[in-house]
Amino acid sequence: MAIVIHAARATRDWYGVGVRKGERVYHVLSDQMGEAGSRELREFVAQLGIRARWAQYPGTYREHFDAPGRALDDLLRLGGRMISTHDLGALLAAKRAAQANERAP
Repeated sequence: MAIVIHAARATRDWYGVGVRKGERVYHVLSDQMGEAGSRELREFVAQLGIRARWAQYPGTYREHFDAPGRALDDLLRLGGRMISTHDLGALLAAKRAAQANERAP
């Protein structure tokens, strides 16, 4: 499937990384559902030196990694594709529904 990238702004300073509040950052997530998506995402970000323990909302439909703005060229070079806020909302809604169906009896 695909790794998708959503542009955002830092809501706080990221000490040690050099990102200041308000600067461009990117949400990096898989468009695959469940464990396959988690695996794809972790393999992708590992190529950038991002550690699996830095995942945001691990194991949920919202699972993603945050990347600083300076990482965009590498994200795209490795095959990530940009998506809009509308596309992100649709993807998260689909992933949430799929996750709810997995848990339903």
